[in-house]
Amino acid sequence: MNDILSIVVAGIFSCIILDILGYLLKLIGIPEPSWGIVGRWTYYMIRNATFYNPKIIDTPKFEHEVLLGWIFHYYISLCWAVIYYFIFIILGVNMSYFSGLIFGATTTLAPLLIFMPFTGQGIFASNTENPLKTSFVFLIRHSLYGLAMFEGFRWFT
Repeated sequence: MNDILSIVVAGIFSCIILDILGYLLKLIGIPEPSWGIVGRWTYYMIRNATFYNPKIIDTPKFEHEVLLGWIFHYYISLCWAVIYYFIFIILGVNMSYFSGLIFGATTTLAPLLIFMPFTGQGIFASNTENPLKTSFVFLIRHSLYGLAMFEGFRWFT
């Protein structure tokens, strides 16, 4: 039971920290990810059984797409927490702030190599207005996310 609790707490805590950072970045003019687009992609991915939807921006909106985007965002965080748990608790890889930072930085590859290209924004955000800035912001956000993931699991060790 403690294992499941640690995964849930660390996954939710790290996602909350990621969202707080997103809010703070928004205050200085760096936009947050579009949770509506995430929700719309999730909805059409489930509905049409396809991950690749490069014209997602042109697909019809649906009423609760922002809510679904947030739910999917936290679901993915819980999935990352399971992976973190497996690597650092089950396999016993040394858990530290540094390993949390590396874990978080590595998770940056998911949006840059999966979500962005599958929604028409290109590999490493190459089809966005500023690919380097977008990729760098993802790296900062996810690096802090990994540090928070470490901290969340550290409470249980």
